[in-house]
Amino acid sequence: MTGATRPTLASRLGAARGLPGALLLTGPGEAVLAREAAALAAALLCPGGDPDGRCASCRRAAAGLHPDLFVVAPEGVQIRIDRVREALAFAAGRPYEAPRRVAIVARAELLGAESGNALLKSLEEPGSRMHWILTTTRPESLLPTIRSRCAIARVPPLPEAERLAGWRARGFADEDAPDLLLLEREREEAGPEDLQSFRQWRTAILEALESGLRGGKIAALVFLAEALSREEPTAAHRLAELLADAAAVQAGVDPPRHRSVAGSLQRIAHAVPRAALDRAALRAADAPPDSRRGNRRLHFESVLLELYLARLPAAG
Repeated sequence: MTGATRPTLASRLGAARGLPGALLLTGPGEAVLAREAAALAAALLCPGGDPDGRCASCRRAAAGLHPDLFVVAPEGVQIRIDRVREALAFAAGRPYEAPRRVAIVARAELLGAESGNALLKSLEEPGSRMHWILTTTRPESLLPTIRSRCAIARVPPLPEAERLAGWRARGFADEDAPDLLLLEREREEAGPEDLQSFRQWRTAILEALESGLRGGKIAALVFLAEALSREEPTAAHRLAELLADAAAVQAGVDPPRHRSVAGSLQRIAHAVPRAALDRAALRAADAPPDSRRGNRRLHFESVLLELYLARLPAAG
């Protein structure tokens, strides 16, 4: 939380104390959303409306130590119902020292049906001393009943030049910039090992797609579906982005988001019709976030096998 981040959203939503009781923050990356949610929570909890976020209350909120702040985060690939019940009990209590209480639900798209439904009443009627702040990069994946009960605010990204300067300050080379801008949507404080893991997983997806769609090896796609089903939901978004990039390459859109692997994207684009790539990208982005809301392996198998069946004659 910094003085630079707090006014950004506050200027769009009005004074902190005028914020709605249930607010859904959406934007390009979890790290940015987490920072904005923490800044808004600190502003709501601050007894003096400190504009710089430097008072004792704001510092404790930034550290997650404020007694009137409760944070709900995923455990693995879902938000557990037990944690939501704890948040509801917190919401029903009286503030200890602040004028109000605040609960943050991070990555709200990972709420299961049971957890999401448990929140509905409190989101609709939070009371005058309770604020809910939900964050998600995938608002379309939330239960419609949750979206309808929240005011929605989009958090814009920092200018690209500013983001690149931040990565260079951490020791990354300029040639890493395109991949770092993609990676930062998942984590703000990534290190060299995170970038390496990001690239290795992307390479594995592309190699499986090329082997299956160009080489006709259906087993490569089945193994990819199995691997995706065990990964975090971000892996599904990488698949969706790569498929969308291949469709964009076929349409002549330049450059793709994953520009450092443009050659592989070009080869995939020549193997499958653009309409099939577009459809697969949309379906991949809508994968079940966990096993409780659908069979992830079968979902990815369906997406990839549909692509396999749509291959162009020259692809094999």
